[in-house]
Amino acid sequence: MQPSFFGEDSHPVPDRRRASRYEFRADIEIEWGSRKLWGRVRNISRTGMFIEVPMLDERSGQFAANLALNEPLRMECVVRRVVPGCGVGVSITISDEEARARYEALLVALSLGCGPAAAGVPLPAEQDPQRPLVACAFPAGR
Repeated sequence: MQPSFFGEDSHPVPDRRRASRYEFRADIEIEWGSRKLWGRVRNISRTGMFIEVPMLDERSGQFAANLALNEPLRMECVVRRVVPGCGVGVSITISDEEARARYEALLVALSLGCGPAAAGVPLPAEQDPQRPLVACAFPAGR
């Protein structure tokens, strides 16, 4: 057993997450009731994400959101954890089959150390393919 920060006799706390988490930065539009506000995704997994949004005071609830990729990705979010003044941890549901496939492709690209462009997300025809992506991504621990 390796020495730990907490002392020789301490045991590491197991990670209870069922899905791998990836560091990921992207804007997200949140539709909470009649309010619309913007947040910033800090990390994502197959089952959820952490959204930096300091103005959200609700302790629980659900909202719709659009992840700002080249083509917005619609999802439903349920608040699971609130960090006051910082943001919320949410579980996500993506009901549209095409959007779900795009999200899965994004996670595969992140697991391989690639950015969102490698996820195979098509650019809308009216956009310049040379313009920078709205999101940036990198695997956790790099």
